[in-house]
Amino acid sequence: MHIYQRLLTYIRPHLWRIFAAVACMVGYSISIGLVSALPYITISGLSNKDQVVIDNIPHVPFLTDIRFASYWIPVIIVAVILMRSLFEYISRYQMASVGIRAIRKVREDLYKHLVYLSNDFYAKGRTGDFLSRIINDVNSIQGAVTDVLTDLIKQPLVILVSIPAIFIWGGPNALAAIIIFPLVAIPIALLGKMLRRQTKKMQERSADITSFIGETLVGINVVKAFNREEAEVQRFNRINKSVFDFFKKTIRITIVQRPLIEVMGAFGAGIAIWYSLDNFTPERFTSFVTALFLLYEPLKKLSKVNSTIQQSIASGSRIFEILDVEPTVQNHTDAVDFKDAVHEVRYRQVCFSYDGERQVLKKIDLTVKRDEVLALVGPSGSGKTTLVNLIPRFYDPTEGDIQINGQDIRRFTLKSLRDLIGIVSQETILFNATVRENIAYGNPNASLDEIKDAARAAYADHFIEELPQGYDTPLGERGLKLSGGQRQRIAIARAILKNPPILILDEATSHLDTASEREVQSAIDYLMQGRTVFVIAHRLSTVQRANRILVLQNGKIVQQGTNESLLEAGGAYKKLHDLQFSV
Repeated sequence: MHIYQRLLTYIRPHLWRIFAAVACMVGYSISIGLVSALPYITISGLSNKDQVVIDNIPHVPFLTDIRFASYWIPVIIVAVILMRSLFEYISRYQMASVGIRAIRKVREDLYKHLVYLSNDFYAKGRTGDFLSRIINDVNSIQGAVTDVLTDLIKQPLVILVSIPAIFIWGGPNALAAIIIFPLVAIPIALLGKMLRRQTKKMQERSADITSFIGETLVGINVVKAFNREEAEVQRFNRINKSVFDFFKKTIRITIVQRPLIEVMGAFGAGIAIWYSLDNFTPERFTSFVTALFLLYEPLKKLSKVNSTIQQSIASGSRIFEILDVEPTVQNHTDAVDFKDAVHEVRYRQVCFSYDGERQVLKKIDLTVKRDEVLALVGPSGSGKTTLVNLIPRFYDPTEGDIQINGQDIRRFTLKSLRDLIGIVSQETILFNATVRENIAYGNPNASLDEIKDAARAAYADHFIEELPQGYDTPLGERGLKLSGGQRQRIAIARAILKNPPILILDEATSHLDTASEREVQSAIDYLMQGRTVFVIAHRLSTVQRANRILVLQNGKIVQQGTNESLLEAGGAYKKLHDLQFSV
């Protein structure tokens, strides 16, 4: 139950609402106890015509001789029902307010934690699974925080009031009806464990559905190009059927609990009534049976509470699995902000491995000076992107260190370190926001004039002004309303506006046609001025003007120099050059 206890910590800021709700629940419980008296006074009034007489309950001294006029009966009925309804409304409203606020905070905490987790976490999981946890699993625990908490407080109060009412109307015969209910707890506990296991399996398969749909829709063009629609539909149906099978088992376990309580309660009530037939008057017998049924209802709701708790524990465990993950890359306790100008970036004996076994980078020693353009070339998988991803600390080296101005970058706060770095990659990421907001993403306080200057420097101003709303035009999901070259120029404008001293260009023109590449390359040339630049490119034509070219193979630096010196030296660079230019 520690999972459920952790969920309940989210209600602590709202304790005053809970206290108000509990007070109303006490009033509601008292009104439920009074409901059992309504049949007695109604039948007594009908029998005696002009008055209600309570005089046949010898085992309760304070109910031996009570009389009042029959015209009070409708007033009492309305007052009791009004009292019950009013207290129920207030208690439910307050508890629902607590629940939705708690769920909101859970979702906010989960999203915030996901955003701050390190890149290696995302390399091990699936985006669809994370979406399922933040949407489906959080929704699943809402009932546990709202309805369950309400019933856990209210139904025991109702039971505490109903039991005395049963004994008031039934006397010693009520014991037969009461004694059987503790036995109900045994099957409910067993069924609860089964329900928790089935629910967790069902939620895991539901996450598979979310992941599968996301992957299919993102790659819909590939699906259609290879005529795989029917195959994808069949794969989806198989996953969906497995969720359906788990759901059936969950429903079966859930719905059996209520009939179980009713059957066992009927046995107890039957025995009690059997002994009561000869001893009770009609009005007392009716109130006794009413009190019994008023007791059964909270017991049935408590059995549902158990089901909801088990389901919430399954969902909560998946939520806390993520919340308990610590980012592998985070600020050190003594980290300070970087405030100086960048003079050099240095790698010292840097090694890196994603899985702890195969090394992607091996003993990298490298120094890049201010205003230097360093190009990284080499076959796919040689470690180029990994090398530059260590600078903003997307990952930390497994051995060695990276320094800026002679200081280990782990000494600096992540924010101040990443403020130094601008990245333009082959996978241009734009958000479902306006052009203006996308360009100002790294500098949200920038003025419109500054945004326009950055767009002009990126050769993007002319097509932006032709858009329906200019800089206030929404770009849609992933900016797909624009061409590849247009998206890339907005990404470059974003980097220009950020004005970082260190620039990383990762295959920034690899997906563009010749005309677009020419315009984008002009924007990149402007962007590179006065910065320390790392350029990754497969097209050697884009790196020939670099101050220095680094050739990587199998995670090692095998050559470095200018374009001309490397061609003269022969080796790996010349082979790449000859392959591309068919020499």
